[in-house]
Amino acid sequence: MTEELSERDRTILHSVIHTYVETAVPVASQTICRRYRLGLSSATVRNTMMELEDKGYISRPHVSAGRVPTDKGYRFYVDVLMPRRYLSESEKETFRRKVRDAVREEQVDRILEQVARALADMAKQLGVVLAPSFENGILDRIELVPLTSQRLLLVLTIRSGLVKTVVLRVESRVRPEDVEETRQVLNQRLAGLTIGEIRRSIGERMRGVGRGDPKVLQVIVKEAEELFWFSPFEDLYIGGIPYIFSQPEFRNPRRAKAIVSLLEERGAVTEILAERMDRPGVHISIGHEHQIRPMQSCSLLTATYQVGNVSGVVGILGPTRMRYWKLSALVQYAAQLIEELLRN
Repeated sequence: MTEELSERDRTILHSVIHTYVETAVPVASQTICRRYRLGLSSATVRNTMMELEDKGYISRPHVSAGRVPTDKGYRFYVDVLMPRRYLSESEKETFRRKVRDAVREEQVDRILEQVARALADMAKQLGVVLAPSFENGILDRIELVPLTSQRLLLVLTIRSGLVKTVVLRVESRVRPEDVEETRQVLNQRLAGLTIGEIRRSIGERMRGVGRGDPKVLQVIVKEAEELFWFSPFEDLYIGGIPYIFSQPEFRNPRRAKAIVSLLEERGAVTEILAERMDRPGVHISIGHEHQIRPMQSCSLLTATYQVGNVSGVVGILGPTRMRYWKLSALVQYAAQLIEELLRN
């Protein structure tokens, strides 16, 4: 693929993509000549654009219009032509400032939610963050907090600092003095194991326990699948949905509605992001590379972040006409920032 285009082909394709991304208007050869000093005649640029069209890198939406990049053209740009860019210190500070309030609250869900919003604000696209997968997360400790005589608050803390709370209900009264003993037993038997290990073996690990409240332990073993399950569908954070309607590509109500429905459904986007948890660096999928129809007019840029031995995904979703060179750097920094914030 990289050998298919000459240096002149690449220069013209680069110019078409940058012009179209900035203007959202099909690009004519005269526009390229006017915007860029390439040392080429308008006729040469026009002929080169015709060749690029024949090869599938650009297309003409209307007979008399200029050209627009295709998915193939964007893919070649991302893989071969795109310059590596880093955020400036002022851009990093702007990003940090947008999530500062959430950091002060020290709540993981607030931090991830705010990162999604900050990402959307800076990219003027959709920001998405998938919370870490807890299957391989290591249980740090369990707390039991009495609420009433028959209700307890179960607090699960993962070694990365992430927390889940759930209310336990038992059929008969639990004595306060048994609560602490039950907590100790749970931590002795389960702390240090992964969430997946606990779900698979909690019955065996709690067998023969002679201390603590048997009613509470029985409830925890019986409901372990639910108690120790961190649903990814609840951990997808989306920011910037109004930005969809500001993009020319989504002024068509039917297309915008399809994207909004996809986001409200959450499952499909969550699955796509979850598939990328083990992919290092920035991963970019473009247009028809997506199997889901509403996303075939979109690009998705993602980066994986790591907290302890669990990982999550942060990304930007928008039309294929986007500033890949800038947004890839933004996504990468967002992943680094989440890692830093969750470790502190």
